Amino acid sequence: MTDKAVVVTRDGGRVTLGLNRPSRRNALNAESWSSILDELRRAEADTNSRVVVIRSDGPVFCAGNDIKEAEVFPTPSDAKRYFQDTTVPTLEAMARSPLPIIAEVHGAALGSGVELLQFCDIVIAVDSATFQLPEARLGLWATVFVGSTQSLGVRRAALELSLTTEPYTAQRAFQSGLNTRVVPDHGLRQEVGLVVAGLMTKGRDAVAKSKRYANRSLIREGLVAVRDALEEHCEVSIFSADGIEGVSAFIEKRAPVFS
Repeated sequence: MTDKAVVVTRDGGRVTLGLNRPSRRNALNAESWSSILDELRRAEADTNSRVVVIRSDGPVFCAGNDIKEAEVFPTPSDAKRYFQDTTVPTLEAMARSPLPIIAEVHGAALGSGVELLQFCDIVIAVDSATFQLPEARLGLWATVFVGSTQSLGVRRAALELSLTTEPYTAQRAFQSGLNTRVVPDHGLRQEVGLVVAGLMTKGRDAVAKSKRYANRSLIREGLVAVRDALEEHCEVSIFSADGIEGVSAFIEKRAPVFS
């Protein structure tokens, strides 16, 4: 078993990026974000690459950002530098990539794990998967997800998820437009394989143009909103009394006491 945060496998035109921090519930750290970005660029430069699949090992798809790394900063400048160097360029590259990106989701997707899915093009989840934005329990808020939602239905789902912090089932997420397919637990790999095989038969340029025009509002407006939200998150939320208390309580494994 490799100790890399993201394991890459290539099979014909398929490039699979596997989140590989099961002991941390596949929480995203700086290496995770930079690896996704680097491998996406590498795939785009290879004319044989046609599809990117993001999946994970272990019982949890992704527990969000690694809070011990991504929410504890000496100054707002350090916080902004972290997200500007990791999260923002990776999500922008996903939105702009000419390659279709498929998410293969099992178990729980939380926080930034849900936000990562927001920038995938096709999200296939097992029936037992759950989607949750628990940030408000830490005195924080789901900056990327709330900032990047475009349609009315997804906007309302984003608000409900972020305000209540309660999880959505895969079926509820499908009804809200957060994922595109729900399959039985035993059928995930097969369904992803079928979608990949179908995409392999499509014209590369046609796929790229379809994605580019479909993502125009996300690129022109959504990413701007994400940057604005992250800037406020870094300058205010992380260093607010509630933000400090929430993160401290999480690390100390106790209930927070908010002001």
